[in-house]
Amino acid sequence: MSLIFRNVLLSLVLASSALAHAQTMPEPQNDSAGSQWQWGGSWSIVGQRLSGADMVDASKRRQLNTRLDLELQREFQEHHARFYGQLRTGSGSGLQINTPIFTSAVNTTAFAGSDNHLHDIKSVLAQAWLQFDLDSIAKGLSVVAGKIDPTVFFDHNDLAHDEALKFLNNIFVHNPMLDTGGNYGVDENGFSPGALVQYQTQHEDQANWMWSLGAFGAGNGTNLDQSPSNPFLIAQLRRFGEFFPGLQGSAAIYYWTNPKAENVLTAQPEKQAGWGFSGDQQIRQDLAVFVRLSYGGRGVRSFDRALTYGVEQKGDLWGLPEDHVALALGHLRPDPVSVANGAPAFTERSMELLYSHAMAENWWLSADYQRIQSPAGDSSLPSIRVWGLRSTVKF
Repeated sequence: MSLIFRNVLLSLVLASSALAHAQTMPEPQNDSAGSQWQWGGSWSIVGQRLSGADMVDASKRRQLNTRLDLELQREFQEHHARFYGQLRTGSGSGLQINTPIFTSAVNTTAFAGSDNHLHDIKSVLAQAWLQFDLDSIAKGLSVVAGKIDPTVFFDHNDLAHDEALKFLNNIFVHNPMLDTGGNYGVDENGFSPGALVQYQTQHEDQANWMWSLGAFGAGNGTNLDQSPSNPFLIAQLRRFGEFFPGLQGSAAIYYWTNPKAENVLTAQPEKQAGWGFSGDQQIRQDLAVFVRLSYGGRGVRSFDRALTYGVEQKGDLWGLPEDHVALALGHLRPDPVSVANGAPAFTERSMELLYSHAMAENWWLSADYQRIQSPAGDSSLPSIRVWGLRSTVKF
């Protein structure tokens, strides 16, 4: 890493204040604040260096990017409703890897698309939705409609869901087949118009269940360029709470279908479907594990099986409870139909190791290392290695 790059990184880190990207469902405010607008936000800065792979621009093996999220929400108690909105602004496109690879992004915080300079700024209305509680019909029943990030409500995982504080590689942030594999009905920024209905049990002394069914835009419908016919559909059953006394956990199984996915061989739209499992569980109060499984049924993809899993150790063990160290491993298996048509046949294997240190209240500095072997299933290609530094401050 050059001296100039290190100095730029250091300057940006010392100047940064970042709020973590909201991958968890925003929690309702308490009654005393119910009539007030509540706001927050985030500004994340990431610097990465790449080796072992070609790039779109070979001179750019070191890249910086920044992203700002602003959130606004309010309870409307008299209507049993809640509004949530999110604005996102970003600069820098992150590392552009030219080597064929299943993993869509080694830096999920990068937001500015194909922009090449930090001064190329991109801004979008990321989310704007309303949630209505239907307790008059059934306690725990609610509906949500608007522009939504589907991962807020589906495929949630406490250890692997937040690229601003947890893992950066996209296959560890969401279900690899849905996101990296392109099966989600979302636009280029990860959001989509849609609606969902969910029912949650209300037990106070035992684990709870939640059933969810969502319909979101697919194809050009994610950008409101078409009518919402033939939407992306996903159904999920989730159990969460204390699976063991004093130890929190969550397990979800879900099935999806996307009628406007893309056949990897013909580049033509086709109907694809699959199922997934996501789970996380505390082993101790300071130690937890996670796993995701996904299986592609109908359709032809670049990969049709995915397994990701990992562990997180909090800093209680060494006297820094706000720190954590985490390791994740991933295996993406090529689609047999693609292999039969000449695609490489080996499993792409990924690893990410990170240490996150609390520099001050609500400010974390993370060091990150990634390694990807057999990119896109080709064992003859050199392994891709990525070193990163990330600054995140919540406010």
